Amino acid sequence: MKITSLIVALLAAGTLTVFGQEGTAQDIKHDAKKAGEKIKEGVETVGEKTKQAAETVGEKTKDTAETVGRRPRKPSNP
Repeated sequence: MKITSLIVALLAAGTLTVFGQEGTAQDIKHDAKKAGEKIKEGVETVGEKTKQAAETVGEKTKDTAETVGRRPRKPSNP
């Protein structure tokens, strides 16, 4: 009877361990998916910010070029 109880206890412990690992694997998979989504959102945000910055720089450069083109030039002294 003691051997049967020991075997049942070992099987139960092994079964619980397998289910525990399976749950942990699911948790890891879920967390990895969430992390991937966060990274994707971050990359999209960086892309949008970069595009906005490039547009701003382009506008400022254009404004500066137009301003420089309108200024009267002083004659050079030879």
